[in-house]
Amino acid sequence: MKDRKNILKVLSSIFIIFILVGCGKGKDSDSSNITNEGNEVSVSYINVGKGDAILIQVEDKNYLIDTGLEENSQMLIDGLKAKDVDNLDGVFLTHTHKDHIGGMGELAAAYDIDMMYRAEISENKKNGENKIDNLSEELSIPLTKLSSGDKVEITDAISFDVIGPLVLNRDDDNDNSLVMNLEVNGVKFLFTGDMQFAEEKTLMDAGVDLSSDILKVGNHGNKDATSDEFAIAVSPKYSVITTDTAVDTNSASKRVRNALSNSEIYITEDYERGITFKVLKDGKVEIAEF
Repeated sequence: MKDRKNILKVLSSIFIIFILVGCGKGKDSDSSNITNEGNEVSVSYINVGKGDAILIQVEDKNYLIDTGLEENSQMLIDGLKAKDVDNLDGVFLTHTHKDHIGGMGELAAAYDIDMMYRAEISENKKNGENKIDNLSEELSIPLTKLSSGDKVEITDAISFDVIGPLVLNRDDDNDNSLVMNLEVNGVKFLFTGDMQFAEEKTLMDAGVDLSSDILKVGNHGNKDATSDEFAIAVSPKYSVITTDTAVDTNSASKRVRNALSNSEIYITEDYERGITFKVLKDGKVEIAEF
């Protein structure tokens, strides 16, 4: 009888352990089904006429790529206000041309800016000075110079990845443009500045992975950029051309639009403030004007 009681106690203990282990497994199974914990990211291509101004927003962080022309600074400020920007964690200036750096003065007067960025490879003036370096000094904003392979972290999981320029082009600073990738929740953006055929070729020859979901079309869609080979290498789902075709009649060219015809093409002049691509936590992309 005593042995029987002991056997029952052992069986009872085994049953309790089984239940506890089973409950534990249930909890683990539930946690594995939690939805993607990634960040939502908004990338807004602001209509600043003929010029570039691209706002990247992650959590409470705001980064801007280029600032448009000085005379269109109010378009830039209005676009940033529409996106509720109250400070800028960083401003990337892709190269020294005025339709990319011209609005920097007005921007600095309107917002606190933590850091400016430019490519290490950049065209200098005849006296050896660099326009972006001079802006940094004039505006008292620290400057970081970036080379291919560098990263600028936004969060622990998200960063701008620098892929170009690789070599100095002494003929045209367009082909010294800072080129960056941004990948979030499986969606990949490619920011090209005014990169033309020459810089495109250096990246392709180097075997750089250019495949992207959303392409900022180089040099405003002018015919001297976005070669057929480059368009195939990128194979974007969406392409954004930043321009005002009334001012730059060579922009958004038919040849470039044909090269990118397998993607949905958006042109900033078609929107009052601009257009936003929002990447959700599950990797879906929402597109809306603002």
